[in-house]
Amino acid sequence: MDGWKVRLPLYAAGLATGGAFGVLFTGGALPYLLGAALVALLVGSAGVYRFLLLFPAAALYTLVAVYGAPPVSLSGWRRLFERVGQDVYEAAAITYATPVPYEVHPGLLAVLIPIVVIVVTFATSATIYEESPVVSVAVLGLTIGTLSTISFEDGIGPFFALFLVSGVALLLLAGDRAGVRARRGERFAPAAAVAAALVTGLVLALPAVPFAEEAIRPAQIDWTRIGTVGTSRLAVQADVGDYLTGGRDAELMRVRSSEPLLWRGGTLDHFDGVRWSSTVEPGEDDGEEVSADVPTRKVEQRVEVLEAETSLLFGGYRVSNVSVPDATERSDGSWTSARPLTENSSYRVLSRIPQPSAAQLGAAGAAYPALVQEKFLQLPEDRPEALRETAREIQAEYAPQTPYDTARAIERYLNYDGGFTYNIGADYTRADKAIEEFLGDEREGFCTQFATSMALLSRELGVPSRVVYGATTGRERGPDEYVVTGRNMHTWVEVYFPGVGWYPFDPTPGFSVPSVMEENAPRPEMNDLSYVSSEAPALKGQQSTESAPESVETPAGNGSALSTGEASAWTRYAYVLLPILLLSLLLAAVPLAKRALVSRGRPEDLYRDLTGRLRDVLPLASGAGSKVADSPALTPTERLLLLAGAAGIDANPFREFARAYSESLYAPDAVASRSGTARAYHEALREYEKLPGWKCILGAANPASLLLRARRRLVAYKGWLGKALRAKIKALKRFRGGR
Repeated sequence: MDGWKVRLPLYAAGLATGGAFGVLFTGGALPYLLGAALVALLVGSAGVYRFLLLFPAAALYTLVAVYGAPPVSLSGWRRLFERVGQDVYEAAAITYATPVPYEVHPGLLAVLIPIVVIVVTFATSATIYEESPVVSVAVLGLTIGTLSTISFEDGIGPFFALFLVSGVALLLLAGDRAGVRARRGERFAPAAAVAAALVTGLVLALPAVPFAEEAIRPAQIDWTRIGTVGTSRLAVQADVGDYLTGGRDAELMRVRSSEPLLWRGGTLDHFDGVRWSSTVEPGEDDGEEVSADVPTRKVEQRVEVLEAETSLLFGGYRVSNVSVPDATERSDGSWTSARPLTENSSYRVLSRIPQPSAAQLGAAGAAYPALVQEKFLQLPEDRPEALRETAREIQAEYAPQTPYDTARAIERYLNYDGGFTYNIGADYTRADKAIEEFLGDEREGFCTQFATSMALLSRELGVPSRVVYGATTGRERGPDEYVVTGRNMHTWVEVYFPGVGWYPFDPTPGFSVPSVMEENAPRPEMNDLSYVSSEAPALKGQQSTESAPESVETPAGNGSALSTGEASAWTRYAYVLLPILLLSLLLAAVPLAKRALVSRGRPEDLYRDLTGRLRDVLPLASGAGSKVADSPALTPTERLLLLAGAAGIDANPFREFARAYSESLYAPDAVASRSGTARAYHEALREYEKLPGWKCILGAANPASLLLRARRRLVAYKGWLGKALRAKIKALKRFRGGR
């Protein structure tokens, strides 16, 4: 189909598909992807050389677009390949850890650009050379439908609209050019219209099918994941939920301490609506960590790293000294080592546990330093309305008079009064909607949802807060000895009080701050409402204390995974391998399909296989094109001889096969004729295999013969459908005439 009336909607649909990949990024990737689609359209229109040019064009465009002009020296190429390998490795980590959309990263572009080129080239070739526009629209439409599902339809609308208009126009115009019209002079082919409707409906329905949510899901976890097989990486932005699902029994640390404490690793202060991140900078003023007016209690600890690797130095808050020589104190009171600590490493920590009184916390007021207000009252502009509504509800029900009252009210609401439950299996598919659903109808989750909600509600009510990453005390193995496993990884909240410093709160049901850390200002008992203002109305929906978990040990590993263990493990590996898997499937599908079609061994299957093999190497050989060989006027002998001559191989074995095949069509003994045809087929196959190996490999990957077969099937189906429609119309007319 060579006319521009057909090519224009085809090219528009291809550009729409390439641009649709841009919804996977926050911005800036669209020019690269549109360029990839344009390259694909040119390659797909390159005639007999299109599949020969496909992979070199994809590789060259990717390198030039992402990394600039190619180097001219061997050492430059070596450095370039090393950089590409590192970038792709980082891209795997990004897809493994971060929900859609991603920041623009060269590794992600290096993976996705070739996929765009392959998909759009295949679709372009299917219409122009294989005359199968339905295949083109199906490939492009399903690609956009998949991207729509991955991105939860966010931003896909303009690309889908352009594709939909272009795809339907392509199907109708292609049907019209093929001369397939209904009787009585109707302009558009009924078969093409039906195909357009079917493909359109399929693409529209893809995001809603029952298996779409499980089969194609974006990365769900808000923080960088930690591996739970073998050594575990402990980092401030690690997802403690992975320990719950896959590493809850891994022994991470052994702590010897005279007091059971929360082992603090670091803090997270910036929330973008999807994930928390740490913006801690050396020398930054994060507010007074512990005021000089607050009494402290000295506690020494010895920490031994077990099945883990970490640069964080865990210890009770606040760490004042460590034994690691090259350790650095950060502005949030956490400590890091310049060299990662691995298994069997150990260090000593001196902590001074702040002991402010409830009176000090209540009298702290709200005279926050400017930098504290700017950093720790930060909220995303597009935060969900459920957050504001919950903040108003807490303000109305508790009427807190001080920031300390506000913090305790939020803690109580999430821990007891609000009807929330701890559930390790809570599944929030959309990371950007998790808080809205958690505070709305779901009301179940684990520490990430509870800590995130308290921090955001505190900020919504004007109280500076931050999320803390660390671990609960762990299981006591001996006198003053605690073993921290994956089930103990945890997040909680710290709230800032002027003149006091940062003070911990734990809103997760079944958890509490160890008594030594809040000795002078303990959490009020659930039946103690003394801190609630007398102006507050009676509290609603209070629960019995029996609703809390019976022990801390069951949920102690609490974390931020938003799926069950099996789903989490499945998605971790699926997202890393998805681009590689798609490319592998594209490369393997063609030869596998060819092998499957010849597996029955019927003479007609062998004939189609030989003609297909010869046809598929023609773009890689000199001689006549494949169009002449496709003429229905040729006999099997003429077709095979023409194709063999064009491929440049001895035609005699193919002549013998054509003779055996022709005889099998009329032979009375089907078994004997099939045996003779099979022998001739293998002789011809041996001659074919004398072609250079690279030609055979590229010919095996060339889908031209498969697309030709599909087109012929489609034409036959169109003819049958048109005949059936005409028969129906005649029958309806006779029925009406009889009445």
